[in-house]
Amino acid sequence: MRIGIFGGTFDPVHLGHLIIAEQCRTQAGFDQVWFVPSAHPPHKAGQGVTRFDQRCDMIELAIAGHPSFRVERIEQQLAPPSYTAETLAELARRQPSDEFFLLMGSDGLPDLPGWYEPHRVIERAGLVVVPRPGVMLWTAERLATALGVPVAAVRMRFVACPMIEIASRELRRAVADGLSVRYLVPRAVEEYLNDRKLYARK
Repeated sequence: MRIGIFGGTFDPVHLGHLIIAEQCRTQAGFDQVWFVPSAHPPHKAGQGVTRFDQRCDMIELAIAGHPSFRVERIEQQLAPPSYTAETLAELARRQPSDEFFLLMGSDGLPDLPGWYEPHRVIERAGLVVVPRPGVMLWTAERLATALGVPVAAVRMRFVACPMIEIASRELRRAVADGLSVRYLVPRAVEEYLNDRKLYARK
């Protein structure tokens, strides 16, 4: 299968995530898109992150009824911190006949050379990139130069996607301030937040 890997903290998952996942699925011809929530995000060490199981529950609610979407909880089984290189290596070990692609925003491409073992990332997965407004697009050639690898080693394509600018941190702040997040998150996720008083001020 051709599988899109959509990583992130998803704290909480919102409609922007779902739009990206669906557009990448159809335009890149994926059989499935796996939402892979980070169990121990290295870039948020020391910051408060909602419990892994709750973030997974919200994704399950958000994608219910979509036969090509699923939640993959693999990072909970791996040693911290959660590095994409290690996650992709374990996925490839478990499903060697499948082809993996990493979904990411164009604003993340300049950061990729600074990731943990980025060469292993591009070796294990193609890159399916969603352009971000106001961000200069990195070509495969530029990324290859930054990584010090031949351009043929970078498998990358862009997808056209509506620019839905929703930030999870702003959603958390809105909920804490008692504001509505309706039409920003799926209705089931909104009810989950309300029922559990998630993000409410203590």
